[in-house]
Amino acid sequence: MDSQNQDFRSLTLRQMAYAVAAGDVGNVTEAGRRLGVSQPSISAALAGLEAHYGQPLFVRLPGQGVQPTGFGADVLRQMKVILEQVDQTSAMARPQPTETGVVTLACYDALAPYLLPGLLRRLRTSMPGLTVRFTEASLDGVSDSVMRETSEFGVTYDLGTPDEIVVRTVYQLQPRVICAADHAFASRPSVALSELHDEHLILLDQPMSAQYVLGMLRASGATPTVTARVKGFELQRAFVANGLGVAVTHTIPHASTSYDGLPLKSVAISDDLPAQRVLLIRQKRQSARAIIARAESEILKALRAD
Repeated sequence: MDSQNQDFRSLTLRQMAYAVAAGDVGNVTEAGRRLGVSQPSISAALAGLEAHYGQPLFVRLPGQGVQPTGFGADVLRQMKVILEQVDQTSAMARPQPTETGVVTLACYDALAPYLLPGLLRRLRTSMPGLTVRFTEASLDGVSDSVMRETSEFGVTYDLGTPDEIVVRTVYQLQPRVICAADHAFASRPSVALSELHDEHLILLDQPMSAQYVLGMLRASGATPTVTARVKGFELQRAFVANGLGVAVTHTIPHASTSYDGLPLKSVAISDDLPAQRVLLIRQKRQSARAIIARAESEILKALRAD
């Protein structure tokens, strides 16, 4: 390869690492915190790269952070490959070279407390050279992050994925009704969805989740009264435990009390409903990176072990 006429002077591995980190977390300050450098250092690296390419790599969103442009996403993808190859080349100096690299994973926030800690613990053993950067996101946010390639992997429910997404089933779940310990449903082995007609319902304030639950109920002829829409799963459980309504959920923690110590009951649904799949997703073209196939296999093993 003839490199005499190519200008590499304005491109450094440090700049690439800073740009990739900013793209992964969507925030210059947070990228600096994770890398242990100052925010101005990240900003200077991005400015230098954008001067080299003659066009923006990121769109600055006031108060929200940064988002890669279309061109920026292509550049970051190539930078990740370069950094990965450098890691692997550097690792050859070790007595027993290990696979090294960085992957990013977006996890649906209702699933994250139950899956992420065990996943990271197992990956630390099975792939010690792998660094996993993770974010918690809504159902929409997980798919969006994978589509925009700010995350290589996503863990989410199966509520529809585009054709360019590769889908791997982690496991399947059946929906259940959760209610307060003194609710009429609490002593029963199962309830029909139609029995939720006119019940007070606590919904997660996430469009895809809410639409899914309400669609299921309408299909069974039930029209509940939505008492509250809450941002988080634990707040939903606390509302239910305090008798403010019931909820339909696939996520059932091992703990049988809410954060404020009140008991809840989980009741099976008697309707013949299709199982909901928990998925590991990624973009098809991500398979071009050598670390992706290995990481995907180990992530699946770790998730299924739970």
